Amino acid sequence: MRKLLQEIAVIPGVTGSCIFDKKEGPLCKDLHQDLSERNVQAVGIHLVRLLQMGAMAGLAISSSHFRFDRYTVIGIPLDSDSILMTICDAQANCSLVATTAAMLAADMRDDLKRDPSSTMTTKTPQEDGAESKEEDDAFIQVLLDEVEQALAGAIGPVAAVVMQDYLVRWRQAGPGTSARVPELAEMLLQEIGNPELAQKFSEKIKSIL
Repeated sequence: MRKLLQEIAVIPGVTGSCIFDKKEGPLCKDLHQDLSERNVQAVGIHLVRLLQMGAMAGLAISSSHFRFDRYTVIGIPLDSDSILMTICDAQANCSLVATTAAMLAADMRDDLKRDPSSTMTTKTPQEDGAESKEEDDAFIQVLLDEVEQALAGAIGPVAAVVMQDYLVRWRQAGPGTSARVPELAEMLLQEIGNPELAQKFSEKIKSIL
């Protein structure tokens, strides 16, 4: 799997590539040191959700391109919860990158079917623990940001204040893990008095979690 990622990484203008999993975050990554792990996590989550929303609308998205001020991000689905994410300079030949990535994505899908663990790399327990915590913290923050946006869609600008209040209660009740985010969402749901808005919030939360 890493060999396939390296074939993408050698294309001029490419600054990094990884397999991004909705639950595990960046896997088998080959990223430039200037790329923030948290930014990669945030963009990856949004790409996966974009593909999932397309599927909900009956659209099979073959690839997606996002052009930012410094980088262009290309996402190609591998399965319902993971994508091949490639990051390149804004001026790179994105058509070449996308074409190459699409061809290699087919091989990656085959590898994942044969051995799902092939995306994992061997690390010492200390490295694995530190990296897992960093990625989990970033993933949780992305989830919390999404929950706050969903709440704002239901109750408006006061969502930021309400969210902070409930975050304190939520953290006092137990560890701030991703597994407990549904519990936080349920607490916030009780704050919404309007049944129609509560239903809208619930639907957004389902798409997030």
